[in-house]
Amino acid sequence: DLASYGAPVILFSGGEPLLQSGFVARCAARLQAEQVHVALDTAGHVTWSRFEEVLPVIDLVLFDLKFADPQQHLLYTGRDNELILANLRLLAQHELPLYARLVMIPGINDSEPEIRARMDLLAGLGNVQQVDILAYHRFGEGKYTRLDLDYPLAGLQEYPAERLQQIRALVESYGIPV
Repeated sequence: DLASYGAPVILFSGGEPLLQSGFVARCAARLQAEQVHVALDTAGHVTWSRFEEVLPVIDLVLFDLKFADPQQHLLYTGRDNELILANLRLLAQHELPLYARLVMIPGINDSEPEIRARMDLLAGLGNVQQVDILAYHRFGEGKYTRLDLDYPLAGLQEYPAERLQQIRALVESYGIPV
């Protein structure tokens, strides 16, 4: 919960804010000089040098984790997750506080083995302060319609409350606040 910082918090989000790492670093430095906490929301698929540019002026990283399994990540995103996982581990070495954000899509990355693989990875890092479950929603479907594009997840239903409770219980079993 970003409100727990007790001071204003600015979140750099995206797209991918690290594609503009120079701007983020300059802006974040000015914000910190004004006693504003700075958080960064990233998917982690950038070179480590982009992280290095902003690390001195970032207080918290929100890191989206879609898959632990490299083949599934490649299948559904078109890219492998080697760079993403390497960056996640490097952030842990720098002991930067991290909120992990588990992107959950019904029938795609919500199996118990996949959730456990992501949680095993996160539990071993040492800098994960919180896990957020980002459950699939259909908010983007209207944008695709307005742009006359096919929605790739057409017909996919949002999670029923009981399934979200099952996922939450599994994630909570790792002892990291959810």
